[in-house]
Amino acid sequence: MAAGHRYALATIAVFVLLCGGAAAALTLTAAPAAAFDGWGHDGVSQCLDCHNGRPLDDQICTACHAGFKSFPGRQCWSCHVPGEDTAALSTPSAACSRGCHLWDEAVKVYSAPFTHGETPHDGAAGYGKTCLDCHETSVSVVDPGGSPHHSGVETPPPTCTDCHNGTDAVAQATHDGNPCTSCHSGMDIPSVPATCNQCHPAGTFGSPDCLKCHAAQVHNAEPQPPACADCHGDGYQRHAGKVACLTCHTGIAAFHHGQSKTVTQRDCRSCHAKKHAGQKVPQSRCAACHAGSGTGPALKAQHSATVTKSSVCSTCHAKKLHASSLGSGITSCATCHRGKYHAAQKTPSNSVCTACHGSAARHANGYGCGLCHRSQIHNARPAVPKIRP
Repeated sequence: MAAGHRYALATIAVFVLLCGGAAAALTLTAAPAAAFDGWGHDGVSQCLDCHNGRPLDDQICTACHAGFKSFPGRQCWSCHVPGEDTAALSTPSAACSRGCHLWDEAVKVYSAPFTHGETPHDGAAGYGKTCLDCHETSVSVVDPGGSPHHSGVETPPPTCTDCHNGTDAVAQATHDGNPCTSCHSGMDIPSVPATCNQCHPAGTFGSPDCLKCHAAQVHNAEPQPPACADCHGDGYQRHAGKVACLTCHTGIAAFHHGQSKTVTQRDCRSCHAKKHAGQKVPQSRCAACHAGSGTGPALKAQHSATVTKSSVCSTCHAKKLHASSLGSGITSCATCHRGKYHAAQKTPSNSVCTACHGSAARHANGYGCGLCHRSQIHNARPAVPKIRP
């Protein structure tokens, strides 16, 4: 054999030995082929305890977890990743949103994330909470059927009153007998006034902020409009202590709903058709004699429980008080004018005059004093009329 051939064979032999040594070294140092993270499920050390040559199914799980059944249409692996510690299910992103709880706005059902619509409901993820803060998934191992996720029975979704029971959340009555979902789409706060206008048409009730006045009525089984005094209670009173606000303010519904610029209040003469001295008293003159006894808005007679009936003749009449500078004892117009103010006033009789002018009793001789002394009656210092010779 030539020397060149011998050298080549020796080189090949060395290469084979080196490859064989490297393979042996790798065989001794390589990790097991099944050494995935978390392979020792719940302390199990033998893979074949579960991986025994048949497909993984719920029976393999229930061999240890007796009594637990998968939710219909699911299996244990739907929520529990193989080898995963159950502690990992304490966050919604790791459990609830695994293809089950996603809100579908089109059909109004949950199909697979965990948020409750665009505006998460109080208690949902958007408020710093997790699903499990409100929705319990498991109970004690002694009662596996007590959880809807482990009972094997399809359960209906929780109702509003399951949470709004006065303990977990404030109890709320259904508005005017309508179910909660009439206003609440998903679990978000309804938009206003669009939601209100579904039952209360904008053409009748306008489109202001409904909750500004009706917030307390939203969750009443039999809502009532707020009383006038709820907003107008600072000084405003029932007229004369008995007349309701709506008697005079007939257009308040349209006014408060943005459909009218006036409350169409009625004036005094709508109820009080009074005349003074035989003439209708102008509406603007009523307040001259009639005022309220309260403060603020109640200073006006129409907004006061007690209405004064003061007689201030000088407001309308510029007449002087008869003989007021002579100490005659005439203190007011009513000394001579004794008729009711809301009646046709008569000329004072002679007996009114002779109450002060006693010596003129026979002088009248049956004629009215005003026949001769008419021009003197409203003089502060009446003069005696001249007598022809």
